[in-house]
Amino acid sequence: MVLQQGVTLPVWGWGNPGEHVIVTLGDNCKESIADERGFWRLTFSPLQKSWEPTMMVINGNKRIEINDIIIGDVWICAGEGNMDFPLSKACTGKGSGNDLKDPQLRFFIADKRASDNPERIGGGRWVVCTPESAPDFSAVGYFFARDIRSAQHLPIGMIQCTSERNMVTDWISSRGIFSPPSILLHHEIDGKHRVNSFTTGIMGTSSSLYHGMIAPLIPYAITGVIWYQGESHEGDLALQYRRQLPRLIRDWRDQWGQGAFPFYFVSLAGFGGVEDSLVESYRDGYGKPRRAWPWIREGMMSALSLPNTGMADAVDLGDQGDRHPEDKLDVGRRLALLARHRVYSEDLIDSGPVFLGMKREGSKLRVIFRSVGGGLTQGVPPWHPDDFTPSLETSLHGFAISGNDRKWHPANAEIHGDEVILSNDEVHDPVAVRYDWNGCPTGNLYNKEGLPAAPFRSDSYQP
Repeated sequence: MVLQQGVTLPVWGWGNPGEHVIVTLGDNCKESIADERGFWRLTFSPLQKSWEPTMMVINGNKRIEINDIIIGDVWICAGEGNMDFPLSKACTGKGSGNDLKDPQLRFFIADKRASDNPERIGGGRWVVCTPESAPDFSAVGYFFARDIRSAQHLPIGMIQCTSERNMVTDWISSRGIFSPPSILLHHEIDGKHRVNSFTTGIMGTSSSLYHGMIAPLIPYAITGVIWYQGESHEGDLALQYRRQLPRLIRDWRDQWGQGAFPFYFVSLAGFGGVEDSLVESYRDGYGKPRRAWPWIREGMMSALSLPNTGMADAVDLGDQGDRHPEDKLDVGRRLALLARHRVYSEDLIDSGPVFLGMKREGSKLRVIFRSVGGGLTQGVPPWHPDDFTPSLETSLHGFAISGNDRKWHPANAEIHGDEVILSNDEVHDPVAVRYDWNGCPTGNLYNKEGLPAAPFRSDSYQP
């Protein structure tokens, strides 16, 4: 296994009530007595990173030895299908060979397990990264860890907790869900409240994946979390995301008791055919909810108000026909940029341009960005599916503007330094701008580091 460096290390387990337990970790030794439930717990002082294997011995009524323990950083990679997506299926992960052999990179792959009540012991096992084991790893988790390993030269352990088709609420503890105001029961549609059921796929009830996969891990010491989930929140559920993702982050931090550890998440990759309108509305002309992925992405960005959070934008890495695109290399790389900059203090740009504000100048809008890095530029996606031909357009696109009539028009867009000037001859008094506000948008604004601008809207029109 990999144990977390630099923090107090909890070790815990179960035995008979009153059982005397002695745990040795390397040269350190600690003792505990099991309580009336049989539970015992002790802590070791922080350890420095180490590539040299050490051993843990647990002596109680029986003896347990855990060999080949190294000390480094431990990350959790969690979520649904796109985080579950294995390296063997990724466009850059199908080959195998010596490049996949890395004894300092290890994965704990938790069994996909849902439960009605918190489990104290979860299924899964630690495996060393080899050409035989790596193809089963989360591709995003693997590429994230590989980049950190390459840049920081320290052991990395990844704890993979993933499952297909699930909701944020499946990953939140019952206490986290029902703490006022509860996020489970209602969401707003046209000012009215409506009750929803969150039971699809492997899930049983809300909190089921937390009970089966997360609860057994706590309080295992970690560096932080990377998260890729949200595809299942399309349609009516899209507007829930802005309340539920922040609640998940707060809940996990509260449950672990390690403070505001890093929590980095992925904004959904593009998916779906060409829209019949310039910007996607929340409902079509018949009142039926659209897929509403722009609104999910907006909900994700709301979590950035929490400390020590970051977002890797994958909007340009999608596939019109597949909600699980094959490019996981660039997703993992962009998550790793966040960690390399914010956790490991590397001097680099970790985000694409982010909307900061706008100014009206006559019939034009001046859009202001932060995280521009070396400057704004017109870019191209680093990857595209085999059946997709990139646009040959040489102009900046993806922007739409509107007047007070709320009718959207494509904007002529020009880069002026670190800002973008927008106009349209049919919009004399522009008041709002949206960018890449579609399920599978084609905007091409990047910074010179090759990271895409995040979709945004300046308006606050209610969907």
